[in-house]
Order: sequence, then structure tokens, then C-alpha cells
Amino acid sequence: MGPGAFDPLTEILSELTSVAEKVDRAQMERLLDAMRGAKRLFVAGIGRSGLMARGLAMRLMHLQFEVYVVGETTTPSIGKGDLLLLCSRYGKSRTLHAYVEKAHEAGASVALVTMTKKSSLARRVDLVFTIPIAEGGRSRQPLGTIFEQSLLVACDALVLLAMRRLGITEADMAKQHAQLE
Repeated sequence: MGPGAFDPLTEILSELTSVAEKVDRAQMERLLDAMRGAKRLFVAGIGRSGLMARGLAMRLMHLQFEVYVVGETTTPSIGKGDLLLLCSRYGKSRTLHAYVEKAHEAGASVALVTMTKKSSLARRVDLVFTIPIAEGGRSRQPLGTIFEQSLLVACDALVLLAMRRLGITEADMAKQHAQLE
């Protein structure tokens, strides 16, 4: 590439760095505290946000949390002392609103990872962790890609924080890794 050429990798890394610098570390700590205090964790999201939530569930299992992905055939009922962790860029999904209602009816707490704490979903949950991406921001990436990438990075940061707090090493996590592959 010559001088002044468009470099998509540099653009993406620049955007991710900009978002990461604005993440409220105290919010991240509070979310981890809620996760650690829960009896069991249930994760959910729609679309690509849901894929990032599934990735977080996998790492939480490696950290020996009792964790389930909402909608899987082996996911049990949610109940008192559990935490439902939702991932949603805008917090508009009717499906996620229904999950909040059911979780609260069962006595569970609900946390939301989102880009806006002003959504109707954010107003219904017990804890919000905001990934600060301005709605309609200047991302060069299509649709919600910057949120989904930032969500993955923030979830991985939660995992690193949990590893440090719990004294769990990568070798410990590897013992939990799937071997029937």
C-alpha cells in the first residue's frame, strides 16, 4: 500500500482503541462482582451480539462458572440468585425484554452490556455495563460491527479480570476446555 492508501486493519484497531479508552472500568468491576455473586449465569443476545455472548459463556465455563446460553436445549430454568446477562447494542429487542420479565418473575437479577443506558431495556435491568459507542457514530465499518467487536473485547477483558481476581491461570482453564472435538 502506498502513502495515503486506505488500510482497513489500522482503521479497525484505531476505532477499537478509541472505544476501549472510554470504557468505565468501575462498571466492568461491578459486572464481574455481580457475576461472581450469582448462583448461576445465563447469557443471551440476538444476532452477532448473541454470538459474542456465546463466546463469553464459553470462557466463563473455562473459568468454572456455572453458565448457560439461553435457548439451548440443555439450559435449565432460571431462578432466585441467578444472573441473566444480556448483550444488546440498542436494547430494543422484544425477545430480550421478555427474558427480563421472566427472569425478574423468577427472582433472578439481570445485567445488560449495551452501547446506551438510555434504552427501555437498560431501564428494566439491575445493572448496566456500557460500551461507549455514540449512536450514529463515525465508524467506517458497516452496521453494528464496531459494537460487536468492542463487545467481544470487553467480554475478553472481563475474563482477564476474573482470571486475576480468582487466581485462575490459562493452564487451569485449559483443563475445562472441550476435548471431544
